[in-house]
Amino acid sequence: MSADDPFSFVDTERKPASKKAHWRDKLFSRDKPKNTADQQVEAFLAPVRSKSLSHGGHSVSTTQREIPAPPRLDVSQRWPSHESQTVSPISGSSPPFDAQLPAVPTLPPLKIRKNKGLRVKFTDGAPVCIGEGGDESEEPTIEISLNRNRSYSESSGRLDGADNSQSGGHQLRLDTSLSDGGSQGGRTPLLIKNTQDADFLMALNLGESGSRLSFRASPGADSVAQRVRAKMEVEEGRALQQKYEDPTSPNERTPESPTSLYETPQITEPEPATPPSPLRTPPSPQKPRLTNPADVVPSSGLPPIGNTKTLSPPKPELLRNAASEDLRPPSRESPLKSASPQPPKYSLRSIANQFGEVAFVEFKEHVGRYKDVIEASAESAKPLMETSLTEWVRAGVWWFMRGKKRLEAYARSRSRPDSRSSPEMAQQAVVDLAKALWINETIVPQHPEVTRYGAMSIDALIAVVSTTGDKQLADLLGVYQSVLSHLRSLTVSIKRNNILSAVHPETQCDTSVWVRYPFFAQDVSAVLSGATSRSMLLDNSGKGPTFVQMMPLGDNSRHFSYGNMFVDVSVSSSEDDDQQFSMPCALSIIRDRADWYVLAAITSQSDLVNVMIQPDKKKGPTWDDVNWQVRTHSMRVKLPRGFELDVMFKEDDFKMLWNIVNYTLKTEASLQPEAGESVIFECTLKQFQYMDPGTPKAFPPEAIERCRVRLFERSVTVTEGTGTRSAHRGFRISVLTTPKVKTLSSVRHILGHGAPVLFGLLRGEDGAPALVLKVNEDGRSRSMLMTFQETRERTNLHSLLLAMLPKQRELKVADIPLRAYTIEQPADRFNGQPPKQHLQFPAGTVCVIDQEHDYVEHGYGPTVLSEHLRAFIASEWGSVTDRLNLGPGELKLGLDINNRTGLSLYRPAQQDLTVSAAENLIPPETQDKLADFLQIAMTKPMIRRFDFMTVKGLHEFEKAVTGFTVLFDSVASSFMISRRRMVVPITKKWESTMARIQIVRQDKVVQLLAFLNDFSHGKCLNFVLKSTDIIEAFNRSGKYGVRIVDAKFALPKTDDDPSSDFVCLDMPEYPSEHDDITIAFDTEADRFNFQSAAPGSVREPSRMGSLRR
Repeated sequence: MSADDPFSFVDTERKPASKKAHWRDKLFSRDKPKNTADQQVEAFLAPVRSKSLSHGGHSVSTTQREIPAPPRLDVSQRWPSHESQTVSPISGSSPPFDAQLPAVPTLPPLKIRKNKGLRVKFTDGAPVCIGEGGDESEEPTIEISLNRNRSYSESSGRLDGADNSQSGGHQLRLDTSLSDGGSQGGRTPLLIKNTQDADFLMALNLGESGSRLSFRASPGADSVAQRVRAKMEVEEGRALQQKYEDPTSPNERTPESPTSLYETPQITEPEPATPPSPLRTPPSPQKPRLTNPADVVPSSGLPPIGNTKTLSPPKPELLRNAASEDLRPPSRESPLKSASPQPPKYSLRSIANQFGEVAFVEFKEHVGRYKDVIEASAESAKPLMETSLTEWVRAGVWWFMRGKKRLEAYARSRSRPDSRSSPEMAQQAVVDLAKALWINETIVPQHPEVTRYGAMSIDALIAVVSTTGDKQLADLLGVYQSVLSHLRSLTVSIKRNNILSAVHPETQCDTSVWVRYPFFAQDVSAVLSGATSRSMLLDNSGKGPTFVQMMPLGDNSRHFSYGNMFVDVSVSSSEDDDQQFSMPCALSIIRDRADWYVLAAITSQSDLVNVMIQPDKKKGPTWDDVNWQVRTHSMRVKLPRGFELDVMFKEDDFKMLWNIVNYTLKTEASLQPEAGESVIFECTLKQFQYMDPGTPKAFPPEAIERCRVRLFERSVTVTEGTGTRSAHRGFRISVLTTPKVKTLSSVRHILGHGAPVLFGLLRGEDGAPALVLKVNEDGRSRSMLMTFQETRERTNLHSLLLAMLPKQRELKVADIPLRAYTIEQPADRFNGQPPKQHLQFPAGTVCVIDQEHDYVEHGYGPTVLSEHLRAFIASEWGSVTDRLNLGPGELKLGLDINNRTGLSLYRPAQQDLTVSAAENLIPPETQDKLADFLQIAMTKPMIRRFDFMTVKGLHEFEKAVTGFTVLFDSVASSFMISRRRMVVPITKKWESTMARIQIVRQDKVVQLLAFLNDFSHGKCLNFVLKSTDIIEAFNRSGKYGVRIVDAKFALPKTDDDPSSDFVCLDMPEYPSEHDDITIAFDTEADRFNFQSAAPGSVREPSRMGSLRR
């Protein structure tokens, strides 16, 4: 039983279903049933209607049974909800089906048609245009939404009135009911109020007049096709009429005019009228930009800029052509837009283009009076068409730059309260711009070098000459387009500042086009033109820069432009004392996008002067060849062949060039090593962000891509009695923005010298490795976040900052585990200060890095005076890099008597200690304590205390640091010195109850180290054991002892010395004592090991006393 069949409960016998008619028979059959238009629409829409909308029944014969009308389906929304799509076949407004059907058991089974009895109407709302918005839209999203809602309400009302008026009172009714004629249930038929819906119905007729559904073939005047066609003809007639008649004031036209979208906003003298719609000018090679977009108010059309009464309406032909070219709507949407004009759409770009076009037209009208004078002046100097195109384009650039510079000077003079603005200056600036406009609009398009390619647009001509390989002509045409584009932009500023209103036409101005220059000898001309290099050989490496590169109007694909200025130059020589001639030239400050070096191009209007200050000394002068004359605001440039070029500036121009050159050179020099520095790391960062709370900002606050970073190791040369050696003094890190960014920024900091290295290992947004370095300088904290391309780069930089990896020809001792590591300041008995602990690591590892041990000439051992010896101690939250670059006698060793794995190192103040810490693992107060500790360590001696895991680890570390190999290490039960009197043969015994004994050896030198406990005469001593020493073994009271007969040693130091607990291995004290030393061990094995390590001869104890006794 089907759930969709309301008659499935009727148990009747089935009737074989008749075969469906083929679609060809339906479309091309000659026997056409006389159906109504409603039935034709229903027959067309039935196969594609959704099943969820089909809940009616099929009627086999209307005479057999009366089927009640199903509930009304009102499709009044564009996207119906789920409830509106699913309509129950049994509703409260119609009786149940079983109550209306007579009980006729003999009837054959019925095949119910599911879409019987439904009605369809078209929505009253206007169609939604889905072409608005998107990535290329010039309007904000909220404006599109508001315009759309506003257009719905207005277009619906206008279309309703237009339909009623155009159809002469006839309404197009559409009834899609498939029931018998006239059974409407009292409902009013729906209306087609939308042209798009009418077009849809017209598109249904794709066959001949005898097809299934044909509205166009209907000969009646009230048919759908006739009414829609009549409506379109009326609209087209209106559009044509409005296009060809002279436009009057837009206020005289009705808002319902279908051509209101194409109208030009009125610019009248009495009041600024709001334009019905913005006018967009046709696209130019480079669209002019508004100087200040905030001055444009979209809600009110053109804003009042300056004196609004001076505005004049543009020419109707120009504006009409611009509108027809740029605002022509698509053909598919033209009927809809003509029938329902929407409110005008405003955007900053469209209003700026409109205002720029008006300003340019007004400027052309103003300078039109100078055209004949300028042409006559140019013709008097040289024939117009016989002058090369290069000279004309160069002159156009020259006068545009000249006029713009004078215009800027006039604007600055008006803004200063203490200066007077000269109208003559503004007049001359306008005339200079008029020269540029005349050259580019009159001469260049008609020049034979351009017209020989035929009549075509400049863009097409550039494409043609580019394909033919004529790069020079393509560059000239590109400059021509650039001048016109910049000139259009400049006219906007002229209009906004009311420059033309301040100009007096009767003022006398210079209208000459060509600047006269002196004639020089060939060698001088060759040097000035840049064709001569410093090399004595013929240089065919390449041509010099062209005027296109030396006179840029702005940034281009190769160079950044930082400004232009006009100077007076003169050439001189030490061999010529003749009068110097001043030549007006233009100086452009540019920089290559692939380099940080700033360039200065000095060029004349003709090709006489072409001097470029650049980085290659072989190709021409560099900034090292420039001698600045600050008092006279000039500079002297050394040229090849002994010539010099004197350049005279205005004061403001000189300061600008001075600041730009100094800043750029200083920024570029930050990547170069300074005195005592060497580059140890450099790479290009993926991203760099500098966070500095202070002002002014030394670096942009946002993240910048592809910055260059370099790390320098700083060192100084230390000269002592033992010679000279290099000492580490921290690092300098420098970050510079990529040269592809116009505004160069750099930052530099000193790391690892007097302050801890605070770092953090992070990951970028895309998982890229990142490193953050925190620096505290000048009382505030700064952070550098560096994102790298590869993890290897970050690891390399981090390891170099900590000096944790061996370099070339360096060796590393394997990591030795530690229980604890501390750095403390020894007690100052003179000032009464107790010992102070500054740094403590609970656990970690230590490794020693040193260079390969070669033969040394100083004789103190390879670890003394070593520039590479360092101990790296790492822990969970930080590390210490202790550089042991010490002279003889500066490193002292101490051993713990009670802890056999304890070792201490005493060294004087140092400036090469590096402490690093993970800034996210330690509190801020710890960071400050570390900084204070490093400052103290630079002036006070410090003690390092190591607690190793094993005694073997202690011996390895001791050998790596001191160069002495441990042969014997044990604790003796007693240590006694038998000290003789000076005159009488009586000895006095100095005895210690416990002692830590070590025998160490370096090459052929063997030393005995003794650290004493409860010894009132000192804490420790060491002396050299020689092969001539006599060692006697003895047993006494269960002790196994040895006696060193007549030992040569020095007495221990007193407690007044801060290093009294330590011994120096590379420089032992002078042996002033010659006494017997007795050492007793608890085991015989310790005595045997001692005797094996000692170099002297071992014998049994003699019963006779010493001969000296």
